[in-house]
Amino acid sequence: MRQLLQTLASPLADNTPQTAPFVYVTALHSDAGLTRSLAGITLISRELGFNRDAETLYSGDAQSATFHAVHRDSAVSLAVEVCPPRQTVSIAVAGVDDETTYQLFLEADARLFGCC
Repeated sequence: MRQLLQTLASPLADNTPQTAPFVYVTALHSDAGLTRSLAGITLISRELGFNRDAETLYSGDAQSATFHAVHRDSAVSLAVEVCPPRQTVSIAVAGVDDETTYQLFLEADARLFGCC
């Protein structure tokens, strides 16, 4: 999550007043493996436009990871954490424009998690 917020702060590094980003988060139970989950997340994220500065950060024991990317057209970032030991997958979408951020969150949630 820290990387997500730092990414949003970097375009605002000039002298303009900074505002707190809008952040939307959700999580669900998942028994899918780490490799399979990350492959799907990467593909779907790119299709949604989250393809700038994409990176995957693994935990110290390499049993969980966080995928992070910035949207190609908007000041919005996506982070998806996959934690097979806890059997969870969580997503966070953050941006400076509430409407755009929320819309991209809804799209990411629907594509990554389906209709729950």
